[in-house]
Amino acid sequence: MPRPQYLIPGLAVVMALLSMVDPRPSGGRASQLQLEAIKQSLLERLGLERPPVVRQPLDQDGLQRAHQVYREMLAQFRANRTAAELGTTVHLLRPKLKHVAEGPPGRLEAPGHFYTLELPRTASLHQNLLVLRAELQLFKEALNWPDISRSNSTWATRVNIYKLVDGESLAPKLLASYVLSRTSLTLDLRDPVDHWMAGPEQRLLLGLEFSADVSPLLATTTTAEGTEALSLEVATQEHVRVRKARQLNEECGKGDGKCCLRSLKVSFEDIGWSDWVVAPSSYSMKFCEGSCPQNYKPASIHAQIKYRLHSLSGETPAPCCVPAAYEPMVVMHFGTEGKLVTQLFQDMIVTRCHCA
Repeated sequence: MPRPQYLIPGLAVVMALLSMVDPRPSGGRASQLQLEAIKQSLLERLGLERPPVVRQPLDQDGLQRAHQVYREMLAQFRANRTAAELGTTVHLLRPKLKHVAEGPPGRLEAPGHFYTLELPRTASLHQNLLVLRAELQLFKEALNWPDISRSNSTWATRVNIYKLVDGESLAPKLLASYVLSRTSLTLDLRDPVDHWMAGPEQRLLLGLEFSADVSPLLATTTTAEGTEALSLEVATQEHVRVRKARQLNEECGKGDGKCCLRSLKVSFEDIGWSDWVVAPSSYSMKFCEGSCPQNYKPASIHAQIKYRLHSLSGETPAPCCVPAAYEPMVVMHFGTEGKLVTQLFQDMIVTRCHCA
């Protein structure tokens, strides 16, 4: 599969052109003209005069790998944008670590090298937080000391993570099992930390079971209470329920006529581009349209004054319904040289409208 290239062009020209397209075609001819306007605008911003000819299309395996790369990039772009909009808080915590010689309670198998990890809830770890990352620093340095032979079959390469319950001798629940990397210093605890923070339990109690003795290698420190602790870094954000509800309210209703968000879906297969546009399969185009009555979604005090002046004489233009916020769109496609290219459009998809 060709290696994707990553470009980040602007999009002011294409949005200006697309804003002139009526999202409600009056007939077949008008619909065709709209699609042609969209196609030409996209080609211009992709730096192409015409759709490229794909001489070596991807096979099924290559297509699956390309789609995987696309999904990972899209997820990263959205995560970065959300972090920028909402802000990320990083908590540096010291969960208590204790070695349990007899192994986990309720286990029938021969015990491995078992530790309990206890994290008490604090005021900063409340239920309305979304956990983005939770990394436990396990080791002092990479596991590649000269005295540890890579061919040594007794070296621990796996750690099991269990959920323990306070005051109960039930068999612990296995949450995950990881193969340890010799170059990795951290353990991913995002899922158990996220589940715990969303619930009412006052402390998180986990079991870490290693298949060999790692006690000399653990990056532990001694707390003021004299107990051993590891460093846990948790990155959180406030939940985005309010933001999502606000975006749903932006969609145009029936018969309202006020400034709102209207959608028009364009399928790349329907316009004959599915052979060179790898992902996405369609473009959900959005427009801001509708009237701007007094004090309705004003973008600024200037917009409010503008409306008052317009209502007095009509010489000043009335506020217009225009985009107020965007989300990025990532397009993976073949370029003119036959290489797979991935481009990010920062202001392609409108998410909110206001009157300006």
